[in-house]
Amino acid sequence: MSTSLAYHTQGIIGFQHKSFAFSEKKVIQYLVKKEHRCPKCFHPSVSAYPIRERQIQAMPYGNKQTYFNVTIHRIYCPKCKAAFMEELPFLSHPEARLTTTFERTIVDLRPDMTISAISRHYHVPWHTIKTIEKRYLKHKYRKISLKNVRVIGIDEIAIGHIAGHKPAYWTIVRDLESGAVLHVDKGKDGDSLQDFLKKIRRSKAKIELVAMDMGRAFIAWVTENLPDAKIVFDHFHVIKLMNDILDKARRRTMAQLDDDQRSALKNKRFVLLHNEEDLDAEAAKDLAVIKDHFKELADLHMMKESLRSIYRVVENPWEAEVSLGKWCKQSLSLDSAYLGKMVKCLRQHWEGVLGFWKYDNLTNAGMEGFNNKVRTMIRQAYGFRDEEYMRLKIFDLPNKRVNDGI
Repeated sequence: MSTSLAYHTQGIIGFQHKSFAFSEKKVIQYLVKKEHRCPKCFHPSVSAYPIRERQIQAMPYGNKQTYFNVTIHRIYCPKCKAAFMEELPFLSHPEARLTTTFERTIVDLRPDMTISAISRHYHVPWHTIKTIEKRYLKHKYRKISLKNVRVIGIDEIAIGHIAGHKPAYWTIVRDLESGAVLHVDKGKDGDSLQDFLKKIRRSKAKIELVAMDMGRAFIAWVTENLPDAKIVFDHFHVIKLMNDILDKARRRTMAQLDDDQRSALKNKRFVLLHNEEDLDAEAAKDLAVIKDHFKELADLHMMKESLRSIYRVVENPWEAEVSLGKWCKQSLSLDSAYLGKMVKCLRQHWEGVLGFWKYDNLTNAGMEGFNNKVRTMIRQAYGFRDEEYMRLKIFDLPNKRVNDGI
C-alpha cells in the first residue's frame, strides 16, 4: 500500500505502509521505517534494534480517529561509535503524542474554538491541547523586540486573590503604537518591572513617552530607570481620580446620616459618577435632589464636570495650563478637604498632566480596555491555575477577539 495519503495529509516521509487495523471509531496505520541512518553523521551502515512500539494520534481520516503505529529503534553507528534513540521526524518533540500536522491544526483552531470544543471534536485530552498551545505560545513570545518601541503604557490589574483575601496584582506593559504586549509579571511595583528593564537595556530601546496612572511605585521606577522618558497622565486617570474622590465624599456623607436621610444617596453612586449629559430623566432628577440637599457633593460634582469640560474643549498645552490653574483656584475657594487633595495631587503631577496636551492627547485608556479583555478571558476560563499559561495568553490577547472563548 502506498504512503501517499499519509504523506499528503499528515506529512509522513521516510516510512513504508505495512497494514491497517479498523474498528468502529478508530483506524490504526502500521508504518515501517524505510532505512535507518546515524542522526549525527547520516552514515547508512548502522545497526537498528527494536525497543518498543509507539502509537501517535494523527489527523482523522474522515470521521475516524487515526493513529500511526511505529516501532522505535536504538541505533548504533560504527563510524561514530555511539548509540542513539530513534526520533520520529513527524513529531514536534520526542515525547509528543500527536503528529506535528495535527498539533498545527489545533493551534490554528484555537482562536475560533475553545479547548473543550476541540477536545470533544478530536477526542484529544484537554490537557494535551493546553500543553500544545502553551508550547506554541512560549516559542512565539520567547523573544519580544523592543528595538523600535518609543511609547509605552504601564498599568496593573487585579487578578484573583491570594491568602488573606488580598487581590493578586499583575503588571502589564504595552506598546501604545502597535498595541503589542511587551511585558507581564506579578506585582504592582518596581520589582515587577525589573525583567522588563533588562530587556530595555539589552535592546538599547529609546523609550520617549510613558503613559500611566498616578501610582507612586511606577512613577519612581520610570524616574529612576528611564530618566529621558516623559511621563504622561491621561484624562482617563485624572477623571477617575476625581470620581474616586467624589465617591469617597458620598460614602462619608451617607455614614453621617440617619436611615431616613440616607435614602436620598442610597444606590445613587452612578448618578454622581456618570457624565451628566448621559443621565436619563429619572437620574437627572435624582441628581438635582442630591445637589439641593448636599452642598459639598454638589460642589464636587460641579468641579468634576468642569474638569471634564477642560479635556473636551482645550486644544493646546498653554490653554490647558491656564484652565487647570483656574480650576485649582476655584476648587480651593470652595473650602473642601476633598478638592484640596485633588488640587494637591494635580500640582504634584503637573507636568505629567499637561503631557496629555503636549504629546498629541496621548492616552492610556487602551490599557484599561485591554485589562477588561484580560478579566473577560479569565472569567471565560473560570480562572487560571497555571500562571505561566495565563501570562502567555495575555501576550497573545491583542491578536484575539474578546468573545473567542478560552
